[in-house]
Amino acid sequence: MEKTSFTESSFENAVLELFQNQGYEYQCGYDMHRTNDEILLIDDFKRYLVLRYSSLNLQESEINFILHNLLSSRGTSLYSTMKATLSTLQSGITLDRSAYGLKNEFIEYFDFSNPDNNIFKVVNQFEVKDAALRRPDIVVFINGIPVSVIELKTVSEKSVKLYSAFEQLTIRYTRDIESLMRFSYLSVISDGVNTKCGSLFSDYKHFFPWKSTDGKSYAKDGVESLTTMVSGLFDHATLLNVIQNYIYFPDTSKTNLMVLPKYSQYYASELLFKNIKEHMRPSGDGKGGTYFGATGCGKSYTMLFLTRRLVTSPDLNSPTVILLTDRTDLDDQLSNTFEASKEYLVDRNTLNVASREELNEKVRGVTSGGIFLMTVQKFDENVKILSDRDNIICISDEAHRTQVNLDATLKIDEEGIRKHFGFATYLRNSFPNATYVGFTGTPIDATINVFGPIVASYKMKQAVDDGSTVGIALLSGPSAVRLDEAKMEIVDRYYSDQLSNGTNKYEVNESIKEMSKIRTIIDNDSRLNLVVDHFIKHYEERVKEGSTVKGKAMFVCYDRNIAYKVYKKIIARRPEWNVQKKTQEDESKLTYSQLNRLKPIEMVKLVATRGANDEPTLYNLLGSDKYRAGLATLFKDENSNFKIAIVVDMWLTGFDCASLDTMYIDKPLEKHTLIQTISRVNRVFEGKEQGVIVDYIGIEASLAKAMQLYGGDINPVSEIDASYVIFKDQMSLIDDLMNGFDYSKFESGTDLDRLLTLQKGMEFVQMKEERETRFMGLTQRMKKAFDICVGDSRITSSEMFKLHFYCAIRSAIMKIGKEGTPDAERMNQEVKKLVDGCISALKNQEEGEQTKTEIFSEDYLKKIQGIPYKNTKFKMLIELLRKAIVQYSHTNKYKAEEFSKRMKKVVDKYNNRDGEILVSNDDVINDFIDSLSEEAQKILEDLKKDSDEFKQMGISFEEKAFYDILKAIKEKYGFEYPEEKLIELAKKVKVAVDDKAKYTDWSSKSNIKASLQSDIIRILNRNGYPPVYLNGYPQNYQEVFEKVLAQVENYKKFDE
Repeated sequence: MEKTSFTESSFENAVLELFQNQGYEYQCGYDMHRTNDEILLIDDFKRYLVLRYSSLNLQESEINFILHNLLSSRGTSLYSTMKATLSTLQSGITLDRSAYGLKNEFIEYFDFSNPDNNIFKVVNQFEVKDAALRRPDIVVFINGIPVSVIELKTVSEKSVKLYSAFEQLTIRYTRDIESLMRFSYLSVISDGVNTKCGSLFSDYKHFFPWKSTDGKSYAKDGVESLTTMVSGLFDHATLLNVIQNYIYFPDTSKTNLMVLPKYSQYYASELLFKNIKEHMRPSGDGKGGTYFGATGCGKSYTMLFLTRRLVTSPDLNSPTVILLTDRTDLDDQLSNTFEASKEYLVDRNTLNVASREELNEKVRGVTSGGIFLMTVQKFDENVKILSDRDNIICISDEAHRTQVNLDATLKIDEEGIRKHFGFATYLRNSFPNATYVGFTGTPIDATINVFGPIVASYKMKQAVDDGSTVGIALLSGPSAVRLDEAKMEIVDRYYSDQLSNGTNKYEVNESIKEMSKIRTIIDNDSRLNLVVDHFIKHYEERVKEGSTVKGKAMFVCYDRNIAYKVYKKIIARRPEWNVQKKTQEDESKLTYSQLNRLKPIEMVKLVATRGANDEPTLYNLLGSDKYRAGLATLFKDENSNFKIAIVVDMWLTGFDCASLDTMYIDKPLEKHTLIQTISRVNRVFEGKEQGVIVDYIGIEASLAKAMQLYGGDINPVSEIDASYVIFKDQMSLIDDLMNGFDYSKFESGTDLDRLLTLQKGMEFVQMKEERETRFMGLTQRMKKAFDICVGDSRITSSEMFKLHFYCAIRSAIMKIGKEGTPDAERMNQEVKKLVDGCISALKNQEEGEQTKTEIFSEDYLKKIQGIPYKNTKFKMLIELLRKAIVQYSHTNKYKAEEFSKRMKKVVDKYNNRDGEILVSNDDVINDFIDSLSEEAQKILEDLKKDSDEFKQMGISFEEKAFYDILKAIKEKYGFEYPEEKLIELAKKVKVAVDDKAKYTDWSSKSNIKASLQSDIIRILNRNGYPPVYLNGYPQNYQEVFEKVLAQVENYKKFDE
């Protein structure tokens, strides 16, 4: 048979072949003689035990006990059960053999040390019956124990989304077949082009690709990411290592937190682990290596994974691990993670060390173990040697800032000139034989000199490509407020001075004088007025246009006094922003816990430390350390009214607010400080496609240099210009497409005029199939480009009007057939919302489900019939019909196919309307579309009648499906058979099917299948169907059997 399309089955076979090439055994689920409630492959597990523990001569009862121990590892929920099951798989079991007069034996479910001792198998069509019957596409087994469920969607079908595979795994399967999903630690979704892996408890945005096999080279997106996931993540040794060391459950979790490593985190940890072992003292130089990870890519979890590898490695003699940060807030963040991970780290002695004295107490006289977190500032000249052990590993976060200063500098004070060393020197004096590892997002030469070469890296470009972070776009502020090149050279010299070691006080004073000139320019009142006016206009425009997800913005000022001036100018212009309220959201849509954690607060706040000489108003405004900690919590809350933070230095590094997507910079920044600052807007958040930086100072050249150092060939500077060009280009193409349509009343008419113009615009766009297709694509691309360049002074008011009109049409067309097919009244309400500015949500929306009653409601159909707009009405009818057919196909495949063919003919006529209509006249076109609507309505009525017929016949819907098959064969071959006998015959066929369908493998086992075929033929023959005089009746039997078999398989597919 000729292969004409690449179906989901073809895709599944290709993936299975990839696994087989990777050394996996393959078996089809239909070839396994098992009941569908059996989850483990018992024969494989026994084979593993026999091969690995052959000398033990394990008894059947002992094997059953080992299996029972695994299956009885349960909790009160799927989450707690998965956590308990993983612990059992990792720790194994001690087998009590005293009943046989033998010593106890330790049994592992997997041989983690020797991958070749395990049995790796991949299975498709693995049918499972729990709360409902489900059949995942592919299940991966190790020693008969499932460890991964893979859901595939066809690569060639446009309408099938990868997100539906995510929903299938995380919603339907977890609900319906928990007995299998409790073992799915690696949940994979793929459509061939996109392949992602994640936890069952993760959001879709936290499913990530696996694009490397060694952490050094990286695959491209597309099919290559699929092949790399199979050869990388599912490499035998890697898969075992991930299961043993890289699946993280915290000690307790209110949010069902289960973390899988991204490929960058896994390979970084493995490469560092290997390098540390090679460089540990006494044989090594104590330089464990530098990790260069893009800000926002999850370095905290990489540190956690690495620590687990270190403390559980039998080669390292239970080392002591010390994690160091240079700021209290970073220390608190890291401590919260590590102190909640004592079970994962297998070390109860994991804690934050509050003082030098406590550190001394913890490490003195201890020979091994312990995980301690602290700030590097606890090490100064007063701390002497604490331990000379060589099994101490110090891991430094943000290592570029304070932990590279090993050399002496001259410090001048009242007592004279004396040598001064940095924290890094005192740290090494405390632990002279330790091994040191540096983590940084912006390495400098000194980092590499102190910690050793970069062992693993994950740069900004990779992070953006993988979806670990979002891209960053740079928008230049008004030219009148930006510093020119001559002024920026002064800034460059200032930073060069500050970065020089051994700078004397005279050079510093000279630099300060120069910088005072810069401050005078930045602080100019007229200039600040321009900056503030532009800021307010740009911010409000982004909010109005829906270009910001939650309205979170950060304004970076030169110093505290300028920041205070900016704050007062903003409040003077927008006093309503200074009114306290909990939220700007609809409180009825927030949960009790979401609302309860919110506090009344102003929309804009100044965030900085207090100064002893601050004027009283500023002093009270800034508040205490505890107050600022509360501000941080509220700013990070996406629902809080606190939207705009005016900052100087605080929150520019190590501060994570995922919903923050806009930053306004009015301060000279350079190199790693600049990268750290702009990275505040690169965190992943739902609906956030990019972070935007508005530049008031002129950082473009500095940013280009910094990106060359730290970005990995990514250049965000051109994003705004490129987006503006795309915006203009797409709008021009839409203008050509809409040539001849008068939309002037949409701009200047009444609300009713605008609504009618919009509906006419929808009709105009849908009049021709080619026009509609192009319009939808062009408008989406135009809006995406606009979201990035919004606020650009080159965009005219006329272009803004057209943008709103075109986007409103697209959104309204998108709404048709989505959200449960809106009726005319609901559609008009949606259109009014769109006209009023709610046009930002241009993403495809998932279809809501409808009950059969809703689909066939007479009132509902009358409302659709009352819609005066021809194309809109037709599309709503077709969408309604499509859903009805899909629903009917769940119970009667044969008849649903008949109705589907009828619908396809109507849809084909509509899609080919450009060729069907010979005269391009509005009346002719409208009459043609009306006739198609009538055909669709007739099909819908016939379907309704047919789907209810089983009730009048007094049989079940399953029996009705078999009845339709028998009747179709009768009509096809033209023989007579009484109606009442046909109904009775359908009932008998159902009894025969029910008897054989008890086993999951019945349809693939030739003996069972042959038995069912024999039973059906016997039933048909005994009941005179077809009459014996009909030529070729054995062939008729076979045809009946094949259609019955197809219907039974269909029941299984949709069984709830």
